[in-house]
Amino acid sequence: MLNVFVTHILPVFSIIGLGYVLMHRHFIGDAFIASANRLVYYVAVPAMLFHEVARSSFSENFHGGAVLSMLAGLALITASALLGARLSAKPTPFKATFVHSTFHGNLGYMAYAIAFYALGDKFFAQTALLSSFLIIAQNFLAVCVFAYFRPGDASPAAPTGVDFTGTVKRILTNPIIVSVMVGTGFSYLSISLHPALSQSLKILSGMALPLALLLIGTSLSFRALGKLLPTISVIGVLKLILFPVLVYALMRWGSVPRSFHMPVLILTAAPPATITYIMASELGGDTELAAAATSLLTLVSGCTYAVLLSVPW
Repeated sequence: MLNVFVTHILPVFSIIGLGYVLMHRHFIGDAFIASANRLVYYVAVPAMLFHEVARSSFSENFHGGAVLSMLAGLALITASALLGARLSAKPTPFKATFVHSTFHGNLGYMAYAIAFYALGDKFFAQTALLSSFLIIAQNFLAVCVFAYFRPGDASPAAPTGVDFTGTVKRILTNPIIVSVMVGTGFSYLSISLHPALSQSLKILSGMALPLALLLIGTSLSFRALGKLLPTISVIGVLKLILFPVLVYALMRWGSVPRSFHMPVLILTAAPPATITYIMASELGGDTELAAAATSLLTLVSGCTYAVLLSVPW
């Protein structure tokens, strides 16, 4: 496991650490971070995903059983978190963010980086294609959770409802989902990319994951960590351990080919995404819990990913 950590995990987290240092040394500022986020999210990552998926074999990279296992595991983890939240005496905003953090993983930046650098090109296209289903499900469930708890009702300053129509529109126009779906069309129809286009996309793709990892580092915040540690530990167990283990059991039960196991596990073991903080801020959730859980569990995921990659699944 130590060799896996040093070879595959440490290089990834060293770039995250660099982003954290550069941010707190004021080497980069908020204006750069905002622009870089847009560049990564709307240009670099979609270009990388389209390129990898479009030039891969659809039949080799898609498996219905793998998708169903992910979605079933996602539903079970969310139901468990909802039950725990209902039994808790915590305020409604806290409950909503707690449940949201247990299932909404950082696929676009963290999971893609681990899959790309640990598994290589062959399995990255598989990871990208399968991730589109999980991204859609995560966003849909997030809206459902906030609609169920309605944390905005607890604060006059917070929004009082969830815009379902707007959320569906955002999901359908999500650049990551769009790029994967278009790439899937090219792959399914066996449409070849012109060498010039392929080379351009390859060059553009080169900046996607390094810049994404730097941006993860700039978003880390540990100010409210102490008082929230017990809750974050529960989120970590559900998100980083039980979710991937449960999905693995479902894949074994459903006889999903072994070649799909690791890409699916990397996706399901991703730490909470930055969007948990954004949604907590916009919809009346607990921003302190979202920020602290995302930051700490991003670091903890280095160890869980090392274990994940060391086990012969």
